[in-house]
Amino acid sequence: MPKYKVLSPVILGGVIAYAGEFEVDEKKGARLVERGVLEEIESDEVETDIEKMKVPQLKEYAELNKIDLGDAKGQKEILNAIKEAEAVANANTTS
Repeated sequence: MPKYKVLSPVILGGVIAYAGEFEVDEKKGARLVERGVLEEIESDEVETDIEKMKVPQLKEYAELNKIDLGDAKGQKEILNAIKEAEAVANANTTS
C-alpha cells in the first residue's frame, strides 16, 4: 500500500489526521492527492520479486548479484538464468 504525507487535515480511518504519514489504498489516496490533501511519498523500496521485474531491472539485479547472464536476452531467458544461478549458489551453501 502506498504511503502519503498529510498536507491538510483529513479524516483517515475515522480519525482526523493533521500531519504525518499514512498508508492508504491507492484509489482513495489518488482522490485525496487530486484534492490537495495528501502527497504521495516516493518509495525507496526496491522490487525484489524477480518474477515482476522487467528486463532492465533483471539485468541490474543480475549485475548486483554477480550473475552471468550469458547470451540471455529476453525476460524469460534472463529470469531462467538468474534462477539457475541462484539455485546453484543455494546448493553450494547448503552442502
